[in-house]
Amino acid sequence: MKILVTGGAGIVGGYVVRDLLAKGERPIVVDVADGARLVAEYGDRLDYYQADVADLDALKTICARHAVTTVLHLGGLTGAASNDQPMVMFRSNMLGTMHVLEAARLTGAKRVIMASTRTVYPDFDGTPYGHPTYTPVPEDHWLDPARPYEVWKHAAERMGRFYRQQFGIEFAGFRFAIYFAAERTMRAGGRAMGMLNGMIGNAVTGRPTVFPGGADRKMDVIYVRDLAHAFVLAAAAPLLEHSAYNIGRGEAVTPGRFAAAVQAAVPGARIEVGPGIDFAPGHYCVLDISRARRDFGYAPQWPLEKAVADCAASARTLLLPSA
Repeated sequence: MKILVTGGAGIVGGYVVRDLLAKGERPIVVDVADGARLVAEYGDRLDYYQADVADLDALKTICARHAVTTVLHLGGLTGAASNDQPMVMFRSNMLGTMHVLEAARLTGAKRVIMASTRTVYPDFDGTPYGHPTYTPVPEDHWLDPARPYEVWKHAAERMGRFYRQQFGIEFAGFRFAIYFAAERTMRAGGRAMGMLNGMIGNAVTGRPTVFPGGADRKMDVIYVRDLAHAFVLAAAAPLLEHSAYNIGRGEAVTPGRFAAAVQAAVPGARIEVGPGIDFAPGHYCVLDISRARRDFGYAPQWPLEKAVADCAASARTLLLPSA
């Protein structure tokens, strides 16, 4: 199995690369960054290319050179990064995905697994999938993307499904839950993801976290190591029967419970979360993960409290390197 990872020097991509290496694979990594840290650590165990997914010729050359069979596509921009510049998001996320699909088709790769997002689903408040019931959301629920990020992810999923039907490429889009990672704890604030990651970063660096409300809001959160593991499992699966999979914990977690886990991991951390559901801008739901569990054996390996403790320990190394 020859696996290409786009965005392999990024946060999730980096964990995917490390998981592949741990399983004895030699991944081919493509990223716009120079990947100096990754190359320094694993250079003789992987093949690294500094290239843009918007460069079709480069992708074709790399795929052909290594006879790539599977592409794990994590390259692109995230979230609100380009709300004011939709064409920037289009070039990276939509055009980039088209080039990945074309490179796979033209060079004989058999499988493409793409990082998508739960925010292709509609806002669930006021429905059985939102507060207060949080019925787990299945993949066949109708979609309603709003921001450029979600619009292009949705379009990329649809094109992936077309390539699956027309050309036989086994495409699947992974719709992530809110995820936390040590590398994200340096970017506090903003939407719910930033708030939760910032909570860990503040605790590690001795800063307080105070939210006036939101302790009772529920959401699906996943540790980055579980997220990476899902990609590795799916890459090795005999068959991916569907073109979309939810990847989360599949259970409701409140900011109050998350805060308690952080305080257990970092004794003395000052975190206050007021009552109610008014936490932060976000897309709140619980994902039904039964399809991924059935098709390729995915199940979260990290209990929340253990995951938060591991994340906090890694964040301490990043944020307080001299400690």
